[in-house]
Amino acid sequence: MQSVSRLALTFVLLTGCIPQGGGDGSGGRGGGSGGNSSASGGTSARGGSAGSSSSATTSSGGSAGTGEGGSGGASTTPGSGGAAGNTLSAQGGQGGGWAGAGGDGRGGSGGSAMADAGPGSGGRGGAGGVSAPGGASGGGGGNGGSAGAAGNAGSTARGGGGSGGGTARGGSGGGGNANGGMMGSGGGGGSTASTAPTACSFPSAWTPGGATYTTYTLPNDTTACGYNRASTDNIKNIANATYFAAIPGNSSSDFNTSNRCGACVQIGSAIITIVDECPFPGNSPCQANPTGHLDLSQAAASAGGVKGDPSLHNQNQWKFVACPINGNVIVRLKTGNSNEMFIENLILPLSAVTCGGQTGSRTSYGAWHFNSNIPGASCDLTDIAGRKITVTAGSTQGQDVDTKVQFPKCQ
Repeated sequence: MQSVSRLALTFVLLTGCIPQGGGDGSGGRGGGSGGNSSASGGTSARGGSAGSSSSATTSSGGSAGTGEGGSGGASTTPGSGGAAGNTLSAQGGQGGGWAGAGGDGRGGSGGSAMADAGPGSGGRGGAGGVSAPGGASGGGGGNGGSAGAAGNAGSTARGGGGSGGGTARGGSGGGGNANGGMMGSGGGGGSTASTAPTACSFPSAWTPGGATYTTYTLPNDTTACGYNRASTDNIKNIANATYFAAIPGNSSSDFNTSNRCGACVQIGSAIITIVDECPFPGNSPCQANPTGHLDLSQAAASAGGVKGDPSLHNQNQWKFVACPINGNVIVRLKTGNSNEMFIENLILPLSAVTCGGQTGSRTSYGAWHFNSNIPGASCDLTDIAGRKITVTAGSTQGQDVDTKVQFPKCQ
């Protein structure tokens, strides 16, 4: 197609039939080049209009016009870019060429693709004026080709149908080049993680039995799940510092339900975080109802509208819910162990943790254990809903570290 175009142009030049200001370009290339008659001033020449593509039956189709407008004269209007050629092939026409120098450059309009998935690239804005006092910025890129049947994802007007050029980046003096087009309407999404709420669920084995309740006061500075007490009956790094609970477990050395640590339950309108164990030995209500009993803080029982009396079996039922967390995930290396880490302030409990390529195992006291030290390691966290984020482990034992990252909210 290009060899035919050159022959045609040679013929026109030899016969003296080229108009002042530029004629139509040959079929495959779209618009002709702009005339040069006003390169030294005066009114600017207009670029040649785009030629229609004559390669309707070819696989690649004619590309758009790349005509160049005439250079602007001093304090005169610029030449306009060549219009885009129409193409009937699978590839959209390329946008019009440079607008005339000086004054306001106008980007050429994009070619219209009339076959499947033809991307149209935007035209380029006008170049800066040579001796003008600085024209306005050039227009944005031309419109991309119309949507194809099944466009692929891509940046800057790739895919089924790219829409117009993006924002113009100013050049010196007058217009600048238009930066990329918007994503094609047929294109797929990017790889950036979304923070939009997602569906969340809990393991069916966690479904509680009939509810019974007792109440308690924190006996130690650290709970069985590893949470630290800020003050009397006040826990750090949970949704509500005074709304907490202990869940039944086999014993203090066999906290078999520690995977519930950090989970939230709802009683009435109160949302309460599980931070502790109610071990069977010495706690008959927990042993008598291992799937339905909770040992609540006084504030949590009051907020949930229940009484700490295990003989009452018709009180508000509890259920697992997502935690209404504020802030980010908090990590803390265990004091005395740089290969163990607590992970707190979670929306849902975690199901898996990998740090520095090591797969962690959950201990009966709530920390995640690794075979070697992990200070400063990159850690991948997976919650029970299968959602993943990446955080960085801290460097100082016993110190809470804000990871600056949080899982999406639950729908």
